[in-house]
Amino acid sequence: MQRSRRHGAEIHAEIRIHGLGPALAEAAARSIRPDDREAPPWLRIEEKTEGDDLVVTVDIVDADAARLGSLRNTVDEILSVLYALLRSLEEAAKPLKTGEGSRPQARGG
Repeated sequence: MQRSRRHGAEIHAEIRIHGLGPALAEAAARSIRPDDREAPPWLRIEEKTEGDDLVVTVDIVDADAARLGSLRNTVDEILSVLYALLRSLEEAAKPLKTGEGSRPQARGG
């Protein structure tokens, strides 16, 4: 007797970050890609850039309660990675703050 194929719902989630610029959007997409290789066959993750935007889609096929939980965990993980990346870049872009005591003293002659 052949097992019937599951015909559950399909769920699609999209994360879109506007205005990153092409280079930063591509860097962010690359930071997520290594996790894609370990995804089960019923979970598809795709990252792409559209102009200045990063677009990440997560699709679940034959969705059930457990897979819905996996979708939530996957989206949470992606958001965590992107948050950490963007915060790091913001911090790196801040000018170095110098204290009053760190300025070079002019020597009088």
